[in-house]
Amino acid sequence: MNFFKSTQIGLVILLTLQAAILIGCAQYEELTNDPPKITNFVVPNEVEYGETINLKVRVFDPENDPLTYTWDVSDGTLIGEAGPEVQWTAPELPPDPIVPPTAVTVYIYVRDGGEDDVHKMATIIVFSKAHKIAEALSGTYTLVSKQVQGDPVEEAGILRLTTTTFTRETQIVHEGEVQEPIQFLTGSFSLLEPFDQRKGTIHWFPVGDPTPTISTYTWDGKLFVIFYPSTSTSYIYER
Repeated sequence: MNFFKSTQIGLVILLTLQAAILIGCAQYEELTNDPPKITNFVVPNEVEYGETINLKVRVFDPENDPLTYTWDVSDGTLIGEAGPEVQWTAPELPPDPIVPPTAVTVYIYVRDGGEDDVHKMATIIVFSKAHKIAEALSGTYTLVSKQVQGDPVEEAGILRLTTTTFTRETQIVHEGEVQEPIQFLTGSFSLLEPFDQRKGTIHWFPVGDPTPTISTYTWDGKLFVIFYPSTSTSYIYER
């Protein structure tokens, strides 16, 4: 057999064996490589519309392999490079601030070079503060006291609130006389910052009147006190 031809065949066999060994080692390493484990996923339960927060994940890898992170959100904006911690801005508040909450899903995928990744999912409730407070205030209230410039006025009434509308029924009471017919007033309302469940400012918009009537309110979970500065009139309602 020709010497050079024998040498070429030998080199081919050697290279083939080396390739098989390398492939075998890679396959063995892949088969014996334990996937990473997500040990902690830090995602808040709820945030306000437009709020920016940090999303964090803690991962343990048995072989201490380099890890790649992929974040995915169903709404809002991710900020910065993908890593174990990223910033996320919730969707912006719509023009009407009294908007129901929405759910946003967050996914994190972590890979260490193996075929499979590990992932985790969480849900964030994005809420409007105005809607949350309006929802807490919603209900039916009975008028227990009315004062005009500090003087009591005999009047009966009911106030009904939803998250966006109001219905006020009033009936003037004259002692020893027949009560006057019930008067109805309906419309919408909006809350003005700053406000919370305890106190704030409300703009009332009666149907057909684009100009709001302004009042302040205080609420303790039972008594709802409304004060109109323009007429120095206060109403105390009980839920």
